[in-house]
Amino acid sequence: MYRCTEISGIVLAAGHSSRMGENKLLMPWGEQCVVRSVVHKVCGLGLAEVVVVTGHQGVRVQEHLDGYPVRTVHNPDFAKGMASSIRAGGGRVGGKGYLLVLGDMPKVGEETMGIVAGALDRDTAIVVPVMDGRRGHPVAFGSAYREELLHLEGDRGARSIVGKYRARVIEVEVDDPGVFVDVDTPEAYRAALRT
Repeated sequence: MYRCTEISGIVLAAGHSSRMGENKLLMPWGEQCVVRSVVHKVCGLGLAEVVVVTGHQGVRVQEHLDGYPVRTVHNPDFAKGMASSIRAGGGRVGGKGYLLVLGDMPKVGEETMGIVAGALDRDTAIVVPVMDGRRGHPVAFGSAYREELLHLEGDRGARSIVGKYRARVIEVEVDDPGVFVDVDTPEAYRAALRT
């Protein structure tokens, strides 16, 4: 079993928020904004390092993360999709594994993130949280997938790698509906605030 101190966190916070109409990452979430809430939890895990990949309004996003022990990496190709951000972040981290966290999923609990990271037990493992038979986020990858993560294309993230190595996937049961909740649209954001 790896320790969290051997795993790198990559927070994907580069998207254009085209369906929201404004930058969803900077919208209010409690006393913080969406992305700051996510980063706060990731930083609480005691990971080896945390990299935040920025893109759209990168300077503004970075300003909202002042005070957190993170490195920001700007992805100039963010408009090409999530894979470009995974490549940008993955190219800047080491460690025995990688916890990929979506910056627009503020309802995922810190405990859930820790369970996923903590279940990464070998370099060929892939860990996904599951609730009621459905897979959610975040997802952890062992270091065996580094090169494939660095060569992803498109906007489907790392889903292709999870599908390719089905037999290596470790599903961890969680009691956290937040693993399914992103705030991509005004309706989704309002619904997430109500629950």
